[in-house]
Amino acid sequence: MPFVPTDQDTLYYEFHQESGRDQPVETIVMIHSLGTNLSIWSWMIPYLQSRYDILVYDVRGHGRSRQMGEEDVTWRLLCDDLAGLLTYKQIDRCHLVGHGMGGYIGLEFVREYPARVLSLCLLSVPLYYPVRVMPILSGDRQQVIRESNSIMPVAERLLSAACHQVTPSKEALLYEAYSQVSFHHYIQIRDRITAYISAQEIRGVELPVLFLGGEYDRLFPPSVLALGTILLQNYRFLVVSDAANAVQLDQPAIVANWIDEHIQKVGDSPDVRVVDKLSAHMQNQIKDFVEQVRQQHETSTALEVEVMGTFRVTVNRQLVLGQWNQRYAKRLLVYLLFHPSVTREQLCDALWPGADLANAKNRLRVSLSYVKNLLDQYVDEASPLLVADREYVYLRGNIKCDLLDLLEKLQTTLDEPDRERKALLSREILEKTVYPFTMGIFDNWLLTYVEKVEHKLEELARWTADYYRQNNDLRQAERYMKFVERFI
Repeated sequence: MPFVPTDQDTLYYEFHQESGRDQPVETIVMIHSLGTNLSIWSWMIPYLQSRYDILVYDVRGHGRSRQMGEEDVTWRLLCDDLAGLLTYKQIDRCHLVGHGMGGYIGLEFVREYPARVLSLCLLSVPLYYPVRVMPILSGDRQQVIRESNSIMPVAERLLSAACHQVTPSKEALLYEAYSQVSFHHYIQIRDRITAYISAQEIRGVELPVLFLGGEYDRLFPPSVLALGTILLQNYRFLVVSDAANAVQLDQPAIVANWIDEHIQKVGDSPDVRVVDKLSAHMQNQIKDFVEQVRQQHETSTALEVEVMGTFRVTVNRQLVLGQWNQRYAKRLLVYLLFHPSVTREQLCDALWPGADLANAKNRLRVSLSYVKNLLDQYVDEASPLLVADREYVYLRGNIKCDLLDLLEKLQTTLDEPDRERKALLSREILEKTVYPFTMGIFDNWLLTYVEKVEHKLEELARWTADYYRQNNDLRQAERYMKFVERFI
């Protein structure tokens, strides 16, 4: 059977090629939604495989793909899975089609491996959703899932929302897919999707995007999906008639035809933007307006947290005094900085992994109250920085963190196309960054971020040393190679 081995895991895939072809063709990779598997594409593949090679696979924890270790599921891990699969199949570049969760993997893959993607199609992928609406969207699903330790009690609700007309064949396909999902992976990925949307992390995607939504999608109506397109730079948005969330099941022929048309347009005119300059200007104006409306309901309070060295918290430039080492206050605040919207259960698992749930919830209530009291003395009562409802906990306002800022600067510098400017930016970062970091927090999730920063610092130092070597400045090249040694 076609499995791809990774470090500890195996990914199941299927590769569809039309027999008797004389010329090589481009490849479309299709990534399924949360809770389903590669079978969700089976009705649409026949409409495309005469023109393309089609690669589909089960995301880890779904279908026949399995994860043997205890490693947390991250976007980077899911992207690396796809990259490994492409390498295994010797596919250099491809077109990506993602449904729901698969769309987020596609977006992150474009950011991580931009040279490997020719075009992107997003099916029923909400990109802009108010964080306070999330509990309304989920209803009591989350509680039912956690109490039963299974997603099957809510499968019927999800099935009825997936298709416009639920036929026995569609129901059988989807029910079997849901029955094969790892509960652990489902919860982890669902929480990451929630945080991803609420943080509006769609940045820097200039690739041509085809955005499809179902006319009768009750989960994410076309109006909601259209609002999310303000975060994209170059897209077309089309509504699939007589379809709900799984548009590829309700209208496989139409969706396949539109995907083919999108790919052909990108291939014929790769440098022509789908959205022209005038439309792009109008889109930016609308985006600014939406952002202004959003900000009217948010606080403008500035929260700044320094974690790289002496721990320091300021609100509107006023130092927040208090015992941050008590009642898990420091760990709680820093976790919220790196996880824009989390559930109470997720916080319990992160901060007190060994405690039983009831005990962890009591600790969380005490910790939340303590942190709120520390912060609330510097803000208006009507605009708290820390918000905690029955399900979600999140920070709001103008939030800054030195480690996150450094990570963003590193990525921006690494992506800088102008070599001279990149060298200047690199020197500034390497000279000003005090290393080694003194975090004072040793949780694995934070150490993962620190390792990511260290990796990028090493990569930047190697590039800078090579830059000066190519310019025959051996003294500077040797100097920046010493920076490399710090991060090895």
